[in-house]
Formats: sequence, structure tokens, C-alpha cells
Amino acid sequence: MNSETVRFDFNNMLEHTLGRGKGLRVADIDGVRKRAHAIHGAIQEMRRAGTTPFYNVLFEEGELTQILEVADKIRQRWENLVVLGVGGSALGAKALHQALNHPLHNWLPAEEREGVRLFVADNIDAETFGNLLEYLEPSRTLFNVISRSGETAETLAQFLIVREHLSRALGPGRHKEHFLLTTDTEAGPLRRIAETEGYASLSLPGGVVGRYSVFSAVGLLPAAASGVDVRSLLAGARAMGDRCAVPEVWENPAYINGALHYLSQRKRGKGICVIMPYSDLLMGVAEWFCQLWAESLGKGRDLRGGRVQGAQCPVRALGITDQHSQLQLYVDGPDDKVIDFIRVERFSRPIAIPRSYQGSEDLAYLGGHGLSELLLAEGHATEAALTSNGRMNSTILLDRITPHTIGQLLFMFEIQTVFAAGLYRVNPFDQPGVEKGKRLTYGIMGRRGYEKERREIMLWQRKKKRRFIL
Repeated sequence: MNSETVRFDFNNMLEHTLGRGKGLRVADIDGVRKRAHAIHGAIQEMRRAGTTPFYNVLFEEGELTQILEVADKIRQRWENLVVLGVGGSALGAKALHQALNHPLHNWLPAEEREGVRLFVADNIDAETFGNLLEYLEPSRTLFNVISRSGETAETLAQFLIVREHLSRALGPGRHKEHFLLTTDTEAGPLRRIAETEGYASLSLPGGVVGRYSVFSAVGLLPAAASGVDVRSLLAGARAMGDRCAVPEVWENPAYINGALHYLSQRKRGKGICVIMPYSDLLMGVAEWFCQLWAESLGKGRDLRGGRVQGAQCPVRALGITDQHSQLQLYVDGPDDKVIDFIRVERFSRPIAIPRSYQGSEDLAYLGGHGLSELLLAEGHATEAALTSNGRMNSTILLDRITPHTIGQLLFMFEIQTVFAAGLYRVNPFDQPGVEKGKRLTYGIMGRRGYEKERREIMLWQRKKKRRFIL
């Protein structure tokens, strides 16, 4: 198998490794094969009908050409690129930046970087956002405002603040060239602003919801501008798409992973999935996955409107850091979790541990080994500790972290999530719970047309038993 092929080891999810009653049986997986074929057929039919835009963006050469041209201009003109967005409008860019750029990318001198410094302002905490604006030189900074709907309150608030900040720093009328708006092709406040006031903009393909947008301009533009090889990233995603084009669950890495998570919850009561990369570089990927899984599958109603038991709650952890903070719970605590490791087998920077203190058994055993060798040993030991105690776990294996392997990994997770939605019989592309919170926020903030929500909030506040507040 090609060294850049992502592999999936799920032996520790099954009874033959964990013991009777601890893991899944082969028969459990065989039991969903018929449904897997039906779900696969539905996905392929949606692809033919053009209603799976998260799939289609992998092949939009015209869109990619435009993104690369804009990224090239950004690299030539600007020193800093700031993404203003939240959730799916930010997490993909963060994941790609963290995984594929130098860990100290923003600190490197310009001549040692492939592209601009990249900052992702994905929250509206005034402490962090205000200090970021003070830190960056306005004349050398471009702000990429990202919102699919164009009406995300947090992102619009950031836009208004930055617009005023730039006008004061640079003079009236000079702020427009410091913005790039990425939003819906036709509708929404950001699109209207772009067209009526002359802001530069990029369009999002119709129907691409935020958490599936990493392979669109949302994720690709910041990545390309900061130096990531996005063509290789997309090639990796397409390679995974080819591997996932088969209906047989035992042969499809995304389908088997989705089936294992579904079955581990329904058959073995695992209500939590912990995604635990053994690489600092992949923590952003874990964060991105948690949104993808939670927002796509955490539904209270199925496609027919009936009540449905929600999917697993995703939790991110980091090896080895969280071996020393959470592993005790995972090994000996409630047996309600599946642990999903991501392991990198070859690291780009070897660091040898010196052969010092040879007279001390407590230190000498480390000498002559490498730091990455110790990291891998810790990962194997954690896997063994969980497995010996009958705790379900699996491992995604990356030979190295490259754009090609990360493209495969992210797209496998997207297909896995859509497939799991088929098993749960829920819509993976809506987020009614999130929309409820947005409407209530509009009501609190006094947006016209949301008076009902404002009254709802006021009634809720009156009902609170304030005597229970200490």
C-alpha cells in the first residue's frame, strides 16, 4: 500500500480482541451491510443529481483556479491574513494551518515562510479579539470575512468593529481593500455589502454548509495564502473518495468507521467518542471533527419527524498530554466511551534523547532513543492499557502528515459522518438546535422581526428560581 495511504485499524473494536461481550461481533457489522448498500446507493444518487455539494467541490477546477489566483495576490500584497468566522467558517482553516504549516509559522521571518501569517479569530471574546487588532499592523493586514449565510451575528460584529478600526487607522474610504468577503453567491447581508459597496469577494457553492466547507474557498483560500499545497490536499481527498466509492461496508474505511461508532452505541452503550491524535499538529483536526460529528448527528428528530436517540458525544483529547489528565477515567471509569486514536508513524523532525546518567536506571533507559519513538511507545501503551481492560478503541494510521494524507483524513471523516447519518436516519446537513440559539440571540440583541424570541427570553428569565443563585 502507498505510504501516503491513510489506514484504519479497528481490531480493538471487536470481540476477538476485547473478549466476549466487550466488543462488537462480526455478525453485528454484517447486520448493517444491507442498510449500508442502501445508504451508499442514496449517496451516489445524490451525487448524480448534484445535491451533494461537499463532494462536488473536490472537482471544481474553475473555483480552485480562482482561489489560487486570489491566494497568490494575497501573498504578494499582504503580511497578515485574519479569518473572521465561527464554527465551520473557521475550524477547517485552523485545522489545515495547524497540521500543514510550520508549528511556529506566524513567528518565522517572511523569507522563511511560504505565505502570509494566518490568524483565525473564531470567537468574540473582547480580550483576545481586541488584543489581536492592537497587535497587527493595519496597513499590512487583510481580513477574510467568512459566513455562508452572511448574517452570522458574531462575524458581522467583528466585521463592523474591524471596519471602524481600519477607517480610523488608515483614513476614511481606505478600509475596503483590506477586506475579502466569502459568502453566498446571491443572498445575505455580506453579499449585498460586497455588491453595493465594492468589496472583493469569493462565493461559496450553493448548499455547502459550514462544517463541510473545508474543501471550498472557506478552507482552501486561507490554506493556499499561508503556503499549503491545496492541490495535493484535494488530490488526497479525491483518492479517499475513490476508496469510499464501494458499497461494501467491510471494504470502505469511512463506512466501517461510521458503522462501528453507530453499533458501539446501539449494541454496547458507548455514548461518547473520544478522538485522540498523538500529534500536536492534529489537535485542530480533532476540534474540526467534533463539530462535524456533533452538529451533523446530534438530532432529536429523524427524517420522518419521530424522536431519535442522538449519536455519540464527541470529545477531543491529545496524546500524550491527556494520558496524564484523562486516561484514568478512560481505562477505569464508566465504560461508555470509544477511543479513536490518530497515530503518525513518521515525524519530520527527529530529536535524539542523549545517553546521559548511565549509572541511573531511572534515566539511562531513555538514552539512545528518539523523542518521536517515545511518543509512539506512549501511544501503543495507551492502546494496550485500554484493550487489556476491555475498552473499545481504534486507530487511524498516517505514515506522515502531508497535504495528501490530511486531505484523505478529512474527507474520510466527512463521508463517515454522512454514512452514519443514514444509519441514524437523520439529516446530516441541518442544525435546528443551533438555529434556535441564533434566533434567541437576535431577540436579546433587539433585531427587528425577532420580538417573539425576545419575549420568550424574558419569560424564561422570570421563571428562573433566583433563590437558587448563590
